[in-house]
Amino acid sequence: MRHPLACVTAASAALAAGALQAAGGSSTPPGATPLATPTAKTADPQAIASPYWGRTQEGWFWYRAPPSPPNPEEAATPAPPRPQAAALEQKRTRSPELDTFDAMQARLEELKRVAVINPSDANMTAYMRYQRQVMDTAERFAQRWQRLVWTEPDLDYALSGRPTQALAVAAFDAQRQTDQEQTVRSLAATHGLIFVFRGDCPFCHRFAPILKRFAQTHGLTVLPISLDGGTLPEFPDARPDNGMAARLNARAVPALYLTQPRLREIRTVGFGLMSEADLLDRLSTLAREMSGGLPGTGGVNRSADPLTGAFDRSLAGPITTSLDTSRHWTPP
Repeated sequence: MRHPLACVTAASAALAAGALQAAGGSSTPPGATPLATPTAKTADPQAIASPYWGRTQEGWFWYRAPPSPPNPEEAATPAPPRPQAAALEQKRTRSPELDTFDAMQARLEELKRVAVINPSDANMTAYMRYQRQVMDTAERFAQRWQRLVWTEPDLDYALSGRPTQALAVAAFDAQRQTDQEQTVRSLAATHGLIFVFRGDCPFCHRFAPILKRFAQTHGLTVLPISLDGGTLPEFPDARPDNGMAARLNARAVPALYLTQPRLREIRTVGFGLMSEADLLDRLSTLAREMSGGLPGTGGVNRSADPLTGAFDRSLAGPITTSLDTSRHWTPP
C-alpha cells in the first residue's frame, strides 16, 4: 500500500504538468531563463532511484547550497611531502661523497664484526686490508689539511695561540714573561702583598726568600703576618696576628694575598710553596681580571709602607680557595 503523502504529491504533480501543457507546453514564466530538463543522460541515477522526500540532504524545496569558496591560506599552504618523496628529494640533493663515506664506514664495521665472531685468517686479512685503505684515506686528508694551513695563516692555531715549533715557543715564552713583568710592576704602584706564615713552618722558611727576591725585583711591598709570633730571617719585622688571618680564612701556610687598600679589595694569590714563575703568572692573571685596567705609577711612597692601617678595613669577608697539601703546611 502506498503512503498517503506519496499519493497526494504524485496527483499534485500530474495536475500541474497537465495545466502547463494546456497553457502552451512551457513551465517557464515570461522573462525567465528556461532550465534544462533532465534527461536520461543527465539525470542523477541516485535521484531516479529514490523519491525526493528521501533525499533530505538536498535542502528545503530542492535548494542546494553552493559550495564554499576555498580558503586562500589553505590553498597557499603546500601539502606536506610524502615520506617517499622527501627521501627521494634528499637523495637527489645529497653529496655523493657522503654516500661513499657512509659505505666505507659500513663496510669496515661489517668486516670487523665478521672477524670478531669468526677470526679466521681470511676474515682477519680482509678486515686488516680494508682498514689499511681507510687509514690511507685519513692520511691523505691530514696531509691536505697541513698544506692548507701553510697557505691560510688565519687557520693556523700556532700563529694565534701558543706555537708548537721549538724556536717559536722560546720566543713566545720570552715575550710573555716580559709582558707579565711589566704588568706586575704597574700593579705594584697601588697594590701590596700580605704574607701569612708561622715561624715553625718549613715551607714558610723555603718560600720567604723567594717572595723577598720577587718583591724586590718588581717593587712590591710585603706585609708579613706571623700566626705564632715567630719571625723569618727575610722578614724580621713581622707583625703578630691580631685576627686578620681568621678574617682572611688562612687555613694553611704559607698564604699570600694581593690587596688594594684604596679600594679595600683583597684577592687570594695562593697557598703553599710557589716559585717566582708561579708568582709572576698568578699576579699578572689577577691584574688582567681586574676591571678598569691598571692604574699608572707614581705618587706612591712605598718606603713608608702605604699598606699599614688599611688592611683591617679592606677585609670584606671570608675567602675560600682550594688547597694543595703537598706544598703548604697546616698548623696542628
